[in-house]
Amino acid sequence: MRPVDGSARTAGRILILAVVWAVLSVLLGVAGLLGDAPPAWLLWPAGIGSAATAVLAALAAAAASEGVARLFWQRLAAAAAVLTVGGLSHGTQTALAGHPTSMSGFSAACYLGAVAGAGYALLRLPHPPRSWRASLAMYLDVAVVGVAAMLVITHFLWSFPVPVPSGPGGPPPGPPPPGAPLPGLAAGMTMIVLVTAITAVVAVIRVGITGAGPLHGPALWYLAPIGLLAPASWMIYPAVKDHPHLSVTAMALSPVGLMFALAARSQIRHGGQPPRGVNLRWARRWRRISVVPYAAVAITVGMLITVTLHLGFLPPGLAGGSIVLITLVVIRQIAALSDNTDLLDQLEEQANHDDLTGLPNRRSFAATLQQRTAPAVVAVGDLDGFGTLNDRLGDERGDALLRAAAARITETFPDAVVARLLGDEFGVLIDGDQEHLGEQLVRAFRTPLRVDGHDLLVTATVGVAAGRDEALPDLLRRAELALKAAKRAGANRYTEHTAEMDSTAQHDADLAAALRRGLDMGEFRLVYQPIVELPGGRITGVEALVRWHPPDGPPVSPAEFIPVAEQTGLILDLGLWVIETACADAARWQHRHGAGAPRVNINVSARQLLDPDLPDQVASTIARYRLDPDKITLEITETAVFGGGAALNTVHDLRDLGVGVALDDFGTGQSSLTLLRTCPVTTLKVDKSFIDELNGTAEQEAIATSLSTIAATLGLRAVAEGVETQAQASRLEALGYRYAQGYFFAKPGPAALIDAALEAPVVID
Repeated sequence: MRPVDGSARTAGRILILAVVWAVLSVLLGVAGLLGDAPPAWLLWPAGIGSAATAVLAALAAAAASEGVARLFWQRLAAAAAVLTVGGLSHGTQTALAGHPTSMSGFSAACYLGAVAGAGYALLRLPHPPRSWRASLAMYLDVAVVGVAAMLVITHFLWSFPVPVPSGPGGPPPGPPPPGAPLPGLAAGMTMIVLVTAITAVVAVIRVGITGAGPLHGPALWYLAPIGLLAPASWMIYPAVKDHPHLSVTAMALSPVGLMFALAARSQIRHGGQPPRGVNLRWARRWRRISVVPYAAVAITVGMLITVTLHLGFLPPGLAGGSIVLITLVVIRQIAALSDNTDLLDQLEEQANHDDLTGLPNRRSFAATLQQRTAPAVVAVGDLDGFGTLNDRLGDERGDALLRAAAARITETFPDAVVARLLGDEFGVLIDGDQEHLGEQLVRAFRTPLRVDGHDLLVTATVGVAAGRDEALPDLLRRAELALKAAKRAGANRYTEHTAEMDSTAQHDADLAAALRRGLDMGEFRLVYQPIVELPGGRITGVEALVRWHPPDGPPVSPAEFIPVAEQTGLILDLGLWVIETACADAARWQHRHGAGAPRVNINVSARQLLDPDLPDQVASTIARYRLDPDKITLEITETAVFGGGAALNTVHDLRDLGVGVALDDFGTGQSSLTLLRTCPVTTLKVDKSFIDELNGTAEQEAIATSLSTIAATLGLRAVAEGVETQAQASRLEALGYRYAQGYFFAKPGPAALIDAALEAPVVID
């Protein structure tokens, strides 16, 4: 809950009022010292006003709080009101007498009741639930602080005289003889100081050990020093007793309002939440290792050393208390060591197991494999299409699916080491030379998985590697290489590792390094293949194709380096360079030829469509070159967007820019007429395999004919790819195709050839 502006303004005004009372008290005290015979009641108005301001501050904090926090501040306001009444009674008594007087029984009861009320409010604050170990540690910390505080408080009470006014009607100040009963007034004052100090200790314990519950922690830190006011006034009494106007009680009341105002302002500004800028994880860790018990022990040890040096011995009471304190500290440290041991065990468990499935993780699986000495077989499999399923079902059901898959694998191989390696990838380790491991794992998923009351059929693709002796530590890598080979071949299958896969992996790694260097050194070029209008052959568009010519070797085929770029993520940098270069050429053609400039088709990979920055990159490039978006068409594959999800969202964002979208190699992938409704397509590029079957039987031409009809019906541009003969071009025109692309018209060439063709367009034959 955040405070409204009115509450914040009210807190600010109350703080100003509290500062005024505190400053006024100081000024009046100094003025009294400089003047002659100031009245004994001089500081009382400021003290009483400060106590009344504390009531206002607590009520303001209560109004801005809810639930338990509001009740706490209401109780604190009641305690401050009782304190104000006691101060008013005491001040009135002094003003009527004309000299310092001992407090009446009523005033003493009010002071004691106010402190007790504040202590009750603190004790009633709830604390979050804890385990029994955490509760034990907390109670031990509280006991340590409590014993340390009692040692300090009792030594203080024993060492300093009770401040009893020496005016008419009051006994002379000074400590009573040892063993003698305290006078009634001194006993009351001692009780007030004792209860006040205990309340201060409770406040410190609540904020530093047990937690402030719904309260803003710093608010209690502002209130805690109030408990030191009574002992402080006790200590300074001998120095001010000769100045009647410097009433220690009035002086103790003066800063109360300021402390309440600061606490209320802190509560109102933060609404009981941790301060901004605090890292919650570190804050929780800091609370677990609170410095309060250590500070209490340090203060107590310092006091014990001082007393011993001063007296030459340690009094029996302090000696007995120090033994109790040492015992508690030892028990607390033993408990802490036990907690640390358990924590280390938990951390080790978490470091070696997967939180979602409870299976060993990749680290544990690899360590187990390293320790193997007998022959072993490793299978690595992942769930086909899990990413798409997870997008459709949601993360919760996706997690349930992974747990069901883990259970299925564990049931299938009860004697194996089963691990979740990464995402939807699982590993199985079996001792011996067991055959058919991959086949068994694939077969295990041919029965649907039961997930949240529904049957889901999910297949798996698996890579298998077997070995012995020195090959054992490398089995996981080899199985993953086999998995990649299996996934390239399709889905729902397994592949066993071969030596050729190792050489292929090394080749791919070398090629990736060379690819990175080639990008940095500018070794890539774009060539363009015309897309022509039938039947005349006028160029209406071009497809940008990337070529790599390393200076120290032969050209590298796109079929070789594009898959490596996809696997390594370098396709993002390469694709961005292609977009930049193609848009630059498109802008140049647009400037020269205007409306007659060709559209430029740019291939976009599936990996690029998963990049959320792609639409912004395309938009900024088009804007930078002042390019008409309609002059750019992005070519995508059916499989890249068939599953929907982020890739399809990216395509919609790209289409919103005004660029065209073409489905490349249409008819060969996961073709679906539904895709033409969900994906904002403007162009269908009919695959070469259908063009090759033209001029054959009617059955062979059926798909090419159907695609032309579908495109015309949906208002899409159909482009026939791979046209190599005049006969194919003529037949395509007869079937209704108006655009074609292929070697019959032109081979891919540099931008300069396109420039020449645009300057003097001819039919290419």
